[in-house]
Amino acid sequence: MARVYVLNKGGHDYSEAIRYGSLYYCTEGPLKKHDIHQMVRLLSVALEDSSPDDYIMLTSLSSLCSLACAIFAVQHNRLNLLVYKNGHYAEYRIILTDPTTKEDDNAKTPGQEQSQVLC
Repeated sequence: MARVYVLNKGGHDYSEAIRYGSLYYCTEGPLKKHDIHQMVRLLSVALEDSSPDDYIMLTSLSSLCSLACAIFAVQHNRLNLLVYKNGHYAEYRIILTDPTTKEDDNAKTPGQEQSQVLC
């Protein structure tokens, strides 16, 4: 089963996101918004066992979201995001490719879902 990485356990109800996977809280409580190095340390530990099918829920500080996305993207060459929109979570799957590779190298394999390619 996929995991949904909730970047910070705040006062919100995240139960609707359970349909995407089990909830895993990366941090909890107030964070110092300028302590970027601490955020990297916490997120590196939290995301070390992540898999390409897991999701990052965009919630909390923008710096925390940016760092989590960067770590996940380096690990998996993709982003699977959940964004709260109009009372529900919207799912975004983004496949990241290396712009220096030939087009044939980025060909979709059977059964692979690919919604958007960024170079």
